[in-house]
Amino acid sequence: MNRLLVVVVSLLSSWSFAEVGKVAALEGEASRAPKGGAAEALKVGSPIELGDTLTVKTGNLKFELTDGSVIMLAPASTLEITEAEFEGQERKGFSGLLKAGSLWTKVKKALGGGKFEVSTERAVAGVRGTIFRIDADALVKAAKAKQGRKASIVRVVEGAVAVKPSVLIAKSIKKAVPKGPRVEVPGPKEVNVDEWEKIFVTLAANQQIVVGVDLWEQAEIDQASKTDAFSKWIEKNQ
Repeated sequence: MNRLLVVVVSLLSSWSFAEVGKVAALEGEASRAPKGGAAEALKVGSPIELGDTLTVKTGNLKFELTDGSVIMLAPASTLEITEAEFEGQERKGFSGLLKAGSLWTKVKKALGGGKFEVSTERAVAGVRGTIFRIDADALVKAAKAKQGRKASIVRVVEGAVAVKPSVLIAKSIKKAVPKGPRVEVPGPKEVNVDEWEKIFVTLAANQQIVVGVDLWEQAEIDQASKTDAFSKWIEKNQ
């Protein structure tokens, strides 16, 4: 009997440890898929766990982490919870991989300095306590390109965010940049892989940066992004 009790208590402890947040608002259809498990529909109050891949099919999703940080996902967004460590309600570390779509977050400042990072295929954005939005696969126009190219855009609403290119993008640059003397061109500059790995830009409020294989451009936030459907939903549900 005592052994059974110990097993039950252990299982309950592991379940509570795995839960890292709950769905606070949902408009439309979204699901969570545990690592190696089948997807299940989300609803308000549904738990979010470490290793989950969250997919928003239609509408928008808002969930709150254990430490009080808030994350919102736009339609057609996919986010994998790759790291989530909390001690009580204090964040020790959180990382998410935004595979597609757009994410907005209001990060609660951690007293112990626990990290909070959101990555895409192209960029890594890290904060301590701030509000920012990241679009994983936005279509943007490069300085020398006639057609749009996919890039990640990080927009800071409040506070400061440190942004650097992902390892994958840095490796891609090595193949994309030709050998020979560098030539300065208007707009984003081309750099070699060693230079890219050292780049670490800190954005302030109302600034944004575009990160792609041949893009690294900082600018004021595009006013259009403040009035799109996702931004309007965020405003209503903060």
